[in-house]
Amino acid sequence: MPGLPTLTSSRQVVFEAPDEIALVHQPVPPVGIDDLLLRVVRVGICATDLHLLAGHIGDPFPLVPGHEFVGEVAAIGADAARRRGLEPGDRIAVEMLLPCRSCGRCREGRYNLCEADDPAAGLGRGRQYGVNIPRTVEPGLWGGYADMLLVPAEAITHRLPATLPWDDAVLVEPLAVAFRAVHRSRLAPGETVVVIGPGPVGILTAAAARSAGAGRIVVIGTRDERLALARLFGADSVVNSRSEDVEAAVRAALGGRLADVVVEIAGVPEAQQQAVALARRGGRVVLAGACGAGVPVTFLADEQLLTREIDVLPSFLSAGGFEPAVAMLGRGEFPFSSLVTHRFALEEVAEAYRVVASRDGGVVKAVLDPTRGDVV
Repeated sequence: MPGLPTLTSSRQVVFEAPDEIALVHQPVPPVGIDDLLLRVVRVGICATDLHLLAGHIGDPFPLVPGHEFVGEVAAIGADAARRRGLEPGDRIAVEMLLPCRSCGRCREGRYNLCEADDPAAGLGRGRQYGVNIPRTVEPGLWGGYADMLLVPAEAITHRLPATLPWDDAVLVEPLAVAFRAVHRSRLAPGETVVVIGPGPVGILTAAAARSAGAGRIVVIGTRDERLALARLFGADSVVNSRSEDVEAAVRAALGGRLADVVVEIAGVPEAQQQAVALARRGGRVVLAGACGAGVPVTFLADEQLLTREIDVLPSFLSAGGFEPAVAMLGRGEFPFSSLVTHRFALEEVAEAYRVVASRDGGVVKAVLDPTRGDVV
């Protein structure tokens, strides 16, 4: 690929402190025997990244953000190559979670809830690329807003089809989040699903629910252009909550009934409250949208939960979702690249954030392409 960086230095976007962004160069050490170096080709911009910059999520500074990254193996140690079956040039996705693989939660497959601490490295539980591993942790290559990224032994990698377009591949992490949410819902074939929040993950949740055998799918949102996209990804009906009576519209779409499953991915308390109200008696509600630290959500304990026996099931991150996500992307059964509406070089991250925050130009999913612009 023309213009790719060398292995000696990597550009990085760094959040130095709240609302402070810098572009720096980080030395790239020789690859360890059980590690690999990833050359980042695409990295998605997530709302979480904007919250991190604003200081709304912990205190990870200085931080190299970016957890939705895909790329090519740039270099790989001998043991890693043998264990992973990879070689330089292979296209891979790397999960954002770096689990210990030995705590109780990891052993039961819920490695998104990893309980291991690493005090020596200054890390708490649930190490996540681009979210809570500061740049000060050696070798400082822990975020996807960069040319290069370290993939140690505990990281989870997935081979991508060689022919998969990068603008499709970069959706693997949000699609994995969607698949986990659907898995948490215990969706049975033929059941009805309501999705609240037609952002990229919400739209992809409609696709994941369709793949899992949902009967009818309704997507609720406030922007008609996003709702039109949701129809391309499996939604049978859409509801604009600004102009329609939501419950009446859902009942009309589902033959007079409320939904068997409601998945909330909007990340606001009002949407979570609405999700409970739209589930049938004995239904399931999956809360997958992060509202931010310290944000309370109030439900009517008796009227909405107890007497209706609603199962409320939080869904956190993407554990177990990458395998079906890679398979679906490989099949190409939905117009995935249509979600990627804006592409920016690393040097353009401030403009990218302006576009995302202002929702300018009909942005749906914005991505950074480190192969554009100046490289080391």
